[in-house]
Formats: sequence, structure tokens, C-alpha cells
Amino acid sequence: MLVRILGSVLAVAALAACQKMLSETTLRPLSTLAGTEWGPIDGPEDQFVAFKSGGEVLGSGGCNNFFGTFEQSGRLVTFGPLASTKMACPEPLMSAEQEFLSLLADVRAAEATWKELTLYGEDDQPLVTLRRRDWD
Repeated sequence: MLVRILGSVLAVAALAACQKMLSETTLRPLSTLAGTEWGPIDGPEDQFVAFKSGGEVLGSGGCNNFFGTFEQSGRLVTFGPLASTKMACPEPLMSAEQEFLSLLADVRAAEATWKELTLYGEDDQPLVTLRRRDWD
């Protein structure tokens, strides 16, 4: 009986330590966006942006796929021209997609942890906060 209680106490302590390490990891800043994928916290589930190595970016506006380039130097981030497929989708999906792509064009900086990415525009105004899609 004592062995079971001691084992349970040790298991709970180990889980608590793991949770603390996970919390600290999710708050640690990312130094690069390459290799990450993000989607809106409150938006169409199909919208996302994926940063690939070599400065490539791809994603979906919710209806059409897009691709292009991005540059990152520390906190500064800009997107090159983005090309996309041209499917027509019903409203409000088309408007949401246009808003998402316009937002990406306005990005000038970013701050990312392992779990969230905030994109900033001119004058360091926050544009949107995205959630990491491959982290859940």
C-alpha cells in the first residue's frame, strides 16, 4: 500500500514538472518562422500560413491556395508578392480570404512563441495573432 501511494506521489510530481517545462517552452520566443504553420484563432479553419525553409511561404485563404516568399531578419518580416489560385467561393468566405491576404501584405514585423504568432503592420500596430497549427 505504501509503495502505491509513494508511486502515485512521484507520478504526480513528474507530471507537474513536465507541465511546467511545457508552459515555459510555449512562452519562449522563436528565433525563426521557418518550419512553422499558423492559423487564425478566430477565423475560418481552412486559413493558414506555412513558413518553409529558404524563404518560401504557402497557405490557404480559406478558399484558394497561395504561395510566395517571405524575408525575416530578427523581428522584421515581410512577404513578397503572393500568387494564388482563382476559385470563386461563396460569401462570406471570399471576403474573409481577401482580408487575410491583404493582412499578410501589410505585415512588417512578427513576434512568435512556440504557440502564438503576432503579426504587426506599419507603426508596429498589431494586425492579428495566429495559433500554431502543428502544436496542439
